[in-house]
Amino acid sequence: MKQLRIDNITKQFGGLTAVKDFSLELNNGEIIALIGPNGAGKTTAFNMVTGVYRPTKGKIYFKDTDITGLRPDQITRLGIARTFQNIRLFKDLSVLDNVLIANHLHIKSNFIEATFRLPRYWKEDRQMREKSLSLIEKVGLIDLRNEKASSLPYGMQRRLEIARALATNPEVLLLDEPAAGMNPKETENLTEFIKQIRDEYNLSIFMIEHHMEVVMGISERIYVLDYGVIIAEGSPYEIQNNPRVIEAYLGVSEDA
Repeated sequence: MKQLRIDNITKQFGGLTAVKDFSLELNNGEIIALIGPNGAGKTTAFNMVTGVYRPTKGKIYFKDTDITGLRPDQITRLGIARTFQNIRLFKDLSVLDNVLIANHLHIKSNFIEATFRLPRYWKEDRQMREKSLSLIEKVGLIDLRNEKASSLPYGMQRRLEIARALATNPEVLLLDEPAAGMNPKETENLTEFIKQIRDEYNLSIFMIEHHMEVVMGISERIYVLDYGVIIAEGSPYEIQNNPRVIEAYLGVSEDA
């Protein structure tokens, strides 16, 4: 089943075309990666999928529902969550509070019930705390649940950001350079962690990443973007041996 289908989306900023005729399919339970040189348009593509930008043209479908132009909160409620290249945690809040905030996306209690602490509010509050603690435990942060997010080492902040995304009950998870800034051991741990959460939460994962060991180690398919245009798509082996990809990254001609 197609979880995500992108049909020929284009994004223009004035006279600049950042992404042109971009198409992609993500199947249920699949991990795919989008790679390309800096400035290729990868994050712009992510921003269109998650509602930050509206495509100039083209369509985006989530399980056959047209989500083109929906707001980010609407898209998240449907089942698409994301992380960011630059970690966006509530740094002065605790680990637990960061995850609790994401849980509030699906809260059903109204303002009156919350203000007067009525029974439905208390029930939902208890359920959210239990769920948040369970997620924090699964990402290995349970002993740090009361620590400020800003006090965590970089790799643990990445895990917390993923836990917060998981708290929104996604079916599709978009990871924007999850290994950025990590040392080799943290990168290795993250690779296994991504596989683990894919299997445990039955996720489909769409990832931007520069670390080729991560991309080649967990991706079933890879798309390559260069100057806003897809120049290749295929298995890790096919991408590693594609002359156009080698030229885009290394500046080496196909003849060479």
